[in-house]
Formats: sequence, C-alpha cells, structure tokens
Amino acid sequence: MKALIRFILFTGLLFFLSQCFGVSKTFPEKRFYLIEPGETKQLFPAAKPRTFIVRKVFISQKFEGKEFVYRKENAVYESDFYNGFFIPPSHNFKEELVRSLLKSGNFEWDASIHTRVNITHYIELNLTQMYGDFRTKEPKAVIEFEVVVYEDKDSVSTPVFRKTYKQIQSIEKKEPEALVLGWNLGLTNAFNELNADLSNKLK
Repeated sequence: MKALIRFILFTGLLFFLSQCFGVSKTFPEKRFYLIEPGETKQLFPAAKPRTFIVRKVFISQKFEGKEFVYRKENAVYESDFYNGFFIPPSHNFKEELVRSLLKSGNFEWDASIHTRVNITHYIELNLTQMYGDFRTKEPKAVIEFEVVVYEDKDSVSTPVFRKTYKQIQSIEKKEPEALVLGWNLGLTNAFNELNADLSNKLK
C-alpha cells in the first residue's frame, strides 16, 4: 500500500513539474530571412566603364546581430530570438548593393570578383538604423544608411559623393515576414535613388 501511495505521489509530482516548468511545452520554430530588394532600374543602355569595390560595410552595433530588432516604446527595443537573418546582415546588404550598382549600369565590374581590372571607385556604407517600429497600431519598417564613394586617381582616394538615405515603410502587421517585405521595398526605393544620384554625380 505504501509503495502504491509513493508511486501516485511521484507521478503527481512529475505532472506538476511538467506543467510548472513547461517540460511538455513546444516552442516556436526559428525562422530565417534574406533581404531581397526588387529590381533596380537600368539607367544606361550600356554599362559605364567604371569599376568598384565595396571595401567597408559598417552596421551600428544596435542592429548588427542576426536577430530582428523591434522598437516597442520610445526608449525600449527588443530582439527576436526566433526570427532573424539567414546570413549576417552586413553580408546580405553588401550583396544586394553590389547587384544594384551593376544592374543600374553605373559600373561595369565588381573589382572584388574580377581582380584583373583596375579599380576606379571605392565605396563605403554605414547602416545606422534597421528595425521594426512597433510603437503604434500602424507598424513600420525603418532603414537608414549612408554611402560614401571615393574616386581613385594616381593612387589617391578622393571622396566624390556622400549621402544618407532613409526609408520608413508602413507594413500590414507586426510580424517578421511583413517587416522583411517593408525593408525590401524601402531598399528598392533607396537603391534606385542612390543609382540616380550616382549617374548624375560620377564622371
């Protein structure tokens, strides 16, 4: 009889612990996303005979991790353990910037790949903001970055262009997928604006 009572008490204890500490609980599945802006407008029938290297992509430490960041209040930010970037955002951002610069026709070659071409321009990028603004009932995707372009002449790099681009896109829901779609749209607009600026500024 005592053995039966001990068994019942032990079983009850296990059930209690499982309920209290979530032993039987299932957790959300981790999801990973890529930034994939839309198509860049082709500005020239043939690419300009210029080459470039993106030699620096700096991302603010607030947003450099793989986890998405949400702004919940004016001074409150949260990171999302279960939703984030498939690759580090600096790599993702650089790949998309390079693709856009080539597609626009502002440059003919990415010198980091085609190593036998002479470099005419160096590009540096500083991403200062990239988060979901969830402070109100109307969520937004926020992204801001600065681009600096240097021209290489006689082995001297001279800055010839510098501008900050900021996009705030309204999104349908306070959800990761909607946030990524907002970032994609914002970057599409920003990259097209950047390429239009470069087409007028670069010789």
